[in-house]
Amino acid sequence: MFKILVAVKGSESCSDVAQKAQEMALLCKGAVTFLTIVSPEHRLIRSKEEFEQLNLDLEKTKRETEEALKTCSTLYGQCEVTLGEKGLETERVVKEGNHPAEDICDYAEENDFDLIVIADKGDKTLKDKLLGSTAEKIIKQAKTSVLVVK
Repeated sequence: MFKILVAVKGSESCSDVAQKAQEMALLCKGAVTFLTIVSPEHRLIRSKEEFEQLNLDLEKTKRETEEALKTCSTLYGQCEVTLGEKGLETERVVKEGNHPAEDICDYAEENDFDLIVIADKGDKTLKDKLLGSTAEKIIKQAKTSVLVVK
């Protein structure tokens, strides 16, 4: 069976990526796995102020992660219903990781996926501009085909 890995950060592009993965699954009679990478962000705490700031940061990260998972969960659910009605398998996976591109590529390779579906949109921080976006890194590192959804 053709295996499709969908990897998104939970942004507005989630809808487009899920839709494209659904189309591919229906065409190929494939199974779809929806992968979300969340960052644990471990670091050494040296003072009470750092501890308090870490608590604030963790609360913010938790809210953002919950919102991203909620957004994608709704969209994934719609795809799961459509694909399930056609007899196709779906699965949701949430993994911790600090390097999304590597984590996605490793997961795809370890689980023998035939296609990775990702968005070209994402956070455009200065770091992304200097070091390259997650999508660019996946395209370079993946040992399987990658479909980039605009």
